[in-house]
Amino acid sequence: MYQDPSKIIKKKRKPKLEQLENIKLVLTFIQGIGPKTSDKMIEAGYDTVEKVIDADAEEMAEAVSGLSISKAKSVIEETKEIKVQVEAAKLDLKKARRGRRRKVVDEEPDSYDLPPAGEIEQEIERKSLKTGHEMDNERLGIPIGPKWLTKFEKARVIGARALQISMGAPTLLSMEEGPAELFAFADAELRAGVLPMTVRRSSPTGEEADIPLSVLLE
Repeated sequence: MYQDPSKIIKKKRKPKLEQLENIKLVLTFIQGIGPKTSDKMIEAGYDTVEKVIDADAEEMAEAVSGLSISKAKSVIEETKEIKVQVEAAKLDLKKARRGRRRKVVDEEPDSYDLPPAGEIEQEIERKSLKTGHEMDNERLGIPIGPKWLTKFEKARVIGARALQISMGAPTLLSMEEGPAELFAFADAELRAGVLPMTVRRSSPTGEEADIPLSVLLE
């Protein structure tokens, strides 16, 4: 049976040698060289196996960002070794890469030396979710909110007291000694601590508490 001589030549050609023409396949076979680094090397002019083998490590490291001199030396030496192995038909890059991808190393779980169960101290059970700050406030008679008068509460107290005075309520300080302005006079009474008033506060849960003004001014 007649066969085309060109086809016979093609059949005799070693397919593994063609892998050396694929510089990206060769570079990414090297440990620590990924697709991005191989692209950088090809862009820098190292686009054949021969150029990589004949390269100077320092020049390669300078031309390829992120590549150290020691790594460049390693790339050159490993490329030489890959070429020798492929030419000797001892290495198939494509099959070797597939084998490397399938290989998964199972990590051993960390082991810890634990004391016997009887030696482990039981966690102290919390009987209350209240903080020390909240407990201190309750001892002072302030079950809700901060232990001082807020600026909003102060404004409400002064406004309410000024309204009382404007409607003829008796003053608790001498009008002659206090400020002439109505709100300033109410503020003076507040600072003197003579107002027999309470401040109502409510919590997010709906609880309410009436707190004496004198407690918040202490």
